[in-house]
Amino acid sequence: MRFVFVIVTLFTINFIHLLALRKWGMSEKVDKGIMMWYGKLSYRRKFIRTLWIIPIDIAIMFGFYYKFRSLRWTCIIAVILSIILFIQAFYNYKKWQEEIVTTDNNEKNQNKRNYL
Repeated sequence: MRFVFVIVTLFTINFIHLLALRKWGMSEKVDKGIMMWYGKLSYRRKFIRTLWIIPIDIAIMFGFYYKFRSLRWTCIIAVILSIILFIQAFYNYKKWQEEIVTTDNNEKNQNKRNYL
């Protein structure tokens, strides 16, 4: 029963986050300074934040095992969180690289216009 409560809580938090992201996530992205709202970070900062989550994820796994004393469930949750973390890191990295290419192309186009 505790396991179901934990899973329902995580899905509820993610759902609320997605709703808030829809409302406020389409504004200008921040690449420097402190930003508490994940949706306003640039893809580079999102990627870095995802890498910082790895030690926190490992600590959560130790805490989960300590609380529930179930190696099977701990391994299942660890695999699920690791897959989600990997997908998130891969997506943010790809978008960051696309953002770099787009910025470079825009700068080249601006330079061509200035010469004409």
